[in-house]
Amino acid sequence: MSAKSMLKGVSKGLPQTGLQGGAGVGVFYLHRMLASKVAFFQNKPLAIPLGFIALGHVLKKSPKLATVSAALIGAGGYAAAQVYEVKKSLQAAPAAQTSGFDDDDDTGALMRSDDIGMLIEPGNVGDIDQSRQYDDAYTL
Repeated sequence: MSAKSMLKGVSKGLPQTGLQGGAGVGVFYLHRMLASKVAFFQNKPLAIPLGFIALGHVLKKSPKLATVSAALIGAGGYAAAQVYEVKKSLQAAPAAQTSGFDDDDDTGALMRSDDIGMLIEPGNVGDIDQSRQYDDAYTL
């Protein structure tokens, strides 16, 4: 087999491959746009990928659009798997607590709210009786 005939065999399907790749890129950006803009698709995230699969199945009947239909079905299946995995990981992961401790859980072991004065003002030590000085401790 000559190099010329081998190159011709390799390049024979390039237009269809380019069309399928372009269809996959279009499906990605269409899915992204619809999912962010349309409230129905935000509530039903699998609707878009299943729609791509159904549209690809219908387009299989047309000889001119058969290559696009294969790309739609493949991209729809990939998008459906992504949606499923993201949904599953969100359900499995517990919600992060970013608000800190609840008032009921706070033991006050580190600091009470009225003790903040001793950190920001050297002479203010909270609700300790300040009428007595340190010198008083040495006098009996």
